Amino acid sequence: MIAPRRVHSEHMTTPPLFDFEPGSHERDTVLNLAIANGFPPDTYRPFLRALGGDYRRVCVLPRALWHNGVRPESAASWQVMADDLLAGLRAHSLTGVIAVGHSMGGVASMLAALAEPSRFRALVLLDPTIFPADLLRLIRWAGRLGLSHRFPLVQRALRRRRAFASVDAAYDYFRTRPLFASWPAQTVRLYAESNTRPAHGGGVELAWTPEWEAQYYRTIHVQPWRAVRRLRGLLPVLVLRGEHTDTFLERSAARFRRLVPDATVLDVPGHGHLFPHSAPDATARLVGAWLRPLKG
Repeated sequence: MIAPRRVHSEHMTTPPLFDFEPGSHERDTVLNLAIANGFPPDTYRPFLRALGGDYRRVCVLPRALWHNGVRPESAASWQVMADDLLAGLRAHSLTGVIAVGHSMGGVASMLAALAEPSRFRALVLLDPTIFPADLLRLIRWAGRLGLSHRFPLVQRALRRRRAFASVDAAYDYFRTRPLFASWPAQTVRLYAESNTRPAHGGGVELAWTPEWEAQYYRTIHVQPWRAVRRLRGLLPVLVLRGEHTDTFLERSAARFRRLVPDATVLDVPGHGHLFPHSAPDATARLVGAWLRPLKG
């Protein structure tokens, strides 16, 4: 389970840094993983382990995992995630960073790299939440009309089961859910262990609460294409998409290629949006092969 972390306030300037391998601080190259909505950093361990390489692997935690009483409303936009990411990297004097971001973490990493490109060495986007323009227009208008709380993903998040008798009971439950059907059992176990914490009345509860998950869905970044245009020539960019993704669709990938012709855009065959979890080895091979020349 995620251990409580000492943090100061809702408006703290130093977001917590999750270190995948404490003691690896002497490594020259830092890889920061910005995570997807609802999936704690420990669930990415199989991917990062398969990636290999002499990296210091860290994750500047999003506010959902600060566990200091910070309210979901404090994350009024995904720009807040980007600002927090930069604040965490600055506080720990991390430069030359390889920014790897999955889903919403991809958008946050992109915004952070655009704000302070000199801090980054490369940008790796894993099925980023960059929808086609027509869908983004609908989302933007729904927000203006005050209807974002009715988004299906928001409603689904708020209905999510949040309490279990034990970590084992949580694991048994998650193993039956379609979302995890393609995941290796060890990764589902990592999810059950890292996304639960002791509940006040006994048993365990979700560490990444449904309210936080819903808030991130409610505040989806609706102007990502403005940011994408600015990536051209900025720094090396790799984009991976799941062949069967429902998020970074093929037409979005095609538009990305047109706007950023120097980027590398590849598919992960046979997998959907959560391919870093369902196909950690294949994901690591593609990312590792692309990163290798950059280390020279």
